[in-house]
Amino acid sequence: MSMSPHESSSSRPVFYWMCWSAILLLAVLLRIVPIRSGLPYSDYIDEGHVLHQTIDSFNHRSLDVYWYGLPALPAYSAGAALFLYGPLYRYFHGHHFQKDLPNERNFPSSKMNYDFIAPVELLLAGRTVTACLSIATVILAGIIAARLASDHAGLLAMLLIAVCPALVTRGSIVIVDTFAAFFALVAIYFCERIQSASESIWRNAGFAGLATGLAFASKYQTAAVGAAVMTSILLLGVDWRSRLRLLFLAGGGFFLGILVGAPMTFFRSATVWRDVVANIRSYEQIRSGQSYFAQAISIFELGWPLLLASCAGVVLMLRQEKTRIVAIGWVLFGSMLIAPYLGKPFQPFRSLLPLVPLVCIAAAITFVEFIRWARRGAHLWLRYGVTTILIGGCVGSLGFASFQQVHRRMAHQDSRRQAVDWLCQNMANQQRVLAIKELSVLPSEWARIDAKITVVPWLEAAALLHSGAFDYLVGGDFDVRSDPWQSYGPAWSHEISSLKVLAEFGTVATPTTLNFWRTNDERLFIYKVEP
Repeated sequence: MSMSPHESSSSRPVFYWMCWSAILLLAVLLRIVPIRSGLPYSDYIDEGHVLHQTIDSFNHRSLDVYWYGLPALPAYSAGAALFLYGPLYRYFHGHHFQKDLPNERNFPSSKMNYDFIAPVELLLAGRTVTACLSIATVILAGIIAARLASDHAGLLAMLLIAVCPALVTRGSIVIVDTFAAFFALVAIYFCERIQSASESIWRNAGFAGLATGLAFASKYQTAAVGAAVMTSILLLGVDWRSRLRLLFLAGGGFFLGILVGAPMTFFRSATVWRDVVANIRSYEQIRSGQSYFAQAISIFELGWPLLLASCAGVVLMLRQEKTRIVAIGWVLFGSMLIAPYLGKPFQPFRSLLPLVPLVCIAAAITFVEFIRWARRGAHLWLRYGVTTILIGGCVGSLGFASFQQVHRRMAHQDSRRQAVDWLCQNMANQQRVLAIKELSVLPSEWARIDAKITVVPWLEAAALLHSGAFDYLVGGDFDVRSDPWQSYGPAWSHEISSLKVLAEFGTVATPTTLNFWRTNDERLFIYKVEP
């Protein structure tokens, strides 16, 4: 793999910038278009984890988010975006957004209700920040690939990351892994700068450490990118005294990044440690349907072509002196990130998301080598044909899988939204509805119905049905695993057995405890209550 010198932006042809702009537009569309999916409810479990931290921070007017199973930087970012939107929120709603945040004064037991995230602008703020970081990841990966190989590699890396399903599907939901992937890539960028830009080595070491700290503040395990930072410094061609100084400088940047992004790591370290341990133990009770490898080879994450191309790209980088140290850093980072998860029963692919941009960059380097191979020797048409099929097939399959998932997400509507829409369309004015609290329908959704809505816990609903004071019942398929719900279930089933089911929505049983996510396909029934 022959390396070309870095070209200045002014020397690049217009066609390059046209391609660059088209790829960026594609990345933006795949991440921004689905950003309103599922609203006003979350459509991914981690959104609640992050945004309840934001709500607690606002309600207590503090940087303390009170739960630290996940670091606070994504929650702070969502809060900052909502705060910046604050003047417009006041203009459209006539009051400050804090008035609509769930709290114990206005909405009792809201803190325990995982699905109770309000206002809807908070979800949009968090998703917007995530989408911006995902788009920035596309741009930064292109810069890194161009520095390692060529402008063609930069464009190909951007294209692969723009359409990669693993990144696209997590580019418009509030999820810590997208934050972690971006800041890890920033650290990787400065690692390469440490090796190639000797005139600013001290500044680059500091920024590499800072980015590592911010990666930790996004997801604790992503601090493993520090292995790449240490590698780039320890294998630098300077004396050991300078290397030690650079390590201390990077270490200072690391702690500064944590102080900025997750300050309670220092000020409430016992609480943070307790919540992290509790979170790890809770994950040990869950089992994944597939291993990391089985998920990685799925076309809805990475797929075989991308993985094979990336392996070849790492080998090419290791063979070249200019990129060997960078590649070693990547391998160490990947090994340290993956190692703690091996053998665990729960293996969500999102945990490996910080490695996906590196996979795409390495694959882009391989594809550039194919292009160079196609340009030399005999049978050019055959060589170009093979290269086009390989690259086009890989990009096309990734893009099609991403489009399918984005379309599926946008087409799906939360079953609670569907149920409220049905009531709005089919009820007469001023009729009376009895609804079960455990369904976690938002108060703003009930407010759309011109009816008297009574929301009660499931255990109290049977007694009220006898009163004859209701025209409709909104119930669900409850997942009863412990008392008192387990013993109450048969009595409830007998109570509603004579009621006529007018409509049903969703397929997933409802957990009886409020602090579990309901999914966006919770099963609901609308019954007609006869006098």
